[in-house]
Amino acid sequence: MKILIFTSYFIPGFKGGGPIKTIANMVNAIGKEINFSIVTYDRDLGDLKTYINVRPNEWQRVGLSNVFYLSPQNIFFISYRLLKIIQNFRGHAVHLNSFFSFTFSILPLLIIRLFVPNLPIILGPRGEFSKGALAIKPFKKSIYIRFVKLMGLYNGITWHASTVAEAENILNVMGVKSNIGIAIDIALPPSNIPLPPRLVGNPLKIIFLSRISPKKNLILAIEMLRNVGCDVDFHVFGPIEDKKYWIACLNAISTLPCNVRFEYKGVLRPDQVSSKLIEYELFLFPTAGENFGHVIAEALFSGLPCLISNETPWRNMESKSIGWDLSLNDVEKFSRCIEFCCSMSDVDYNLWRQHIRVWALQNIDNQNAILQNKLLFNKNMKLNDE
Repeated sequence: MKILIFTSYFIPGFKGGGPIKTIANMVNAIGKEINFSIVTYDRDLGDLKTYINVRPNEWQRVGLSNVFYLSPQNIFFISYRLLKIIQNFRGHAVHLNSFFSFTFSILPLLIIRLFVPNLPIILGPRGEFSKGALAIKPFKKSIYIRFVKLMGLYNGITWHASTVAEAENILNVMGVKSNIGIAIDIALPPSNIPLPPRLVGNPLKIIFLSRISPKKNLILAIEMLRNVGCDVDFHVFGPIEDKKYWIACLNAISTLPCNVRFEYKGVLRPDQVSSKLIEYELFLFPTAGENFGHVIAEALFSGLPCLISNETPWRNMESKSIGWDLSLNDVEKFSRCIEFCCSMSDVDYNLWRQHIRVWALQNIDNQNAILQNKLLFNKNMKLNDE
């Protein structure tokens, strides 16, 4: 089986967040059974230079996949390259990893419709249809959605939902007749890592790890901490995707009380994430919407309680004793949960973290996720063969 994937960022990049991990984990898990060819930018999010040891604008072997690293030159160059790649593809389906990306979703879709109309298309919106995501630049997005629905541009494609909740979002946006396949994202657990004990009398160590953009809601996290009375060290990791938003975050940080100490710690490479997460005692992530949330899975694998919004597929966390998933309208409750963590004894906290890690290893079902991804591609292969 041969699948052609279009995605804005791929390894060795990491600043693009979850989609990179989603595709990399999928290739690592089933790349021996499915021949993946991936088209992506030749540089990471926000970078001006090409990756080291990457040959732009030609195919090369990367792990279990073939990758074409595309230079972001003018639109005519990009269109020509994409046209040639699609015309030369002899496989079973194309997998698009965005709905709104012009270069790696809209443009390939238009080329396929015009030049290879019988080629099956699978599209994973990657959380772009959540209410929180659609609330960012809503006018432009609503106009585009209405236009393409009127033109029937997405008729006949298979929508790739990572969860039942994302499937519902797709139905709400694109209509009840949408053909949807659910395939959970594959989250690979880190090797066994020791959890450092919480020390008596130290401030609660809270981590925010994500791209810094309006969708990830760092400003709201700062607002939550403004109402906390206990001692907290709040550290933020992640690439600054939106500079105007970052300036707004810095302004909000200046209003934090003296018991909350903030530090921006820069960007972590993928191989640094697990070892860094275990250094902290709470993962705070009031995101406006995630189709999966790889960083949440990584936090749980690291035995880290998660205080997140209810705009992700990670739900009913309190009943499982692994954290909380709360409404973004209830900022006060977020603050109370942080104070609850501050008030726990060291013994109870250390036992809690051990429970969270065991829960993650037992309940984040990669075998089921692998099977669902295989079935998604198999279904489209059969449709193409017919």
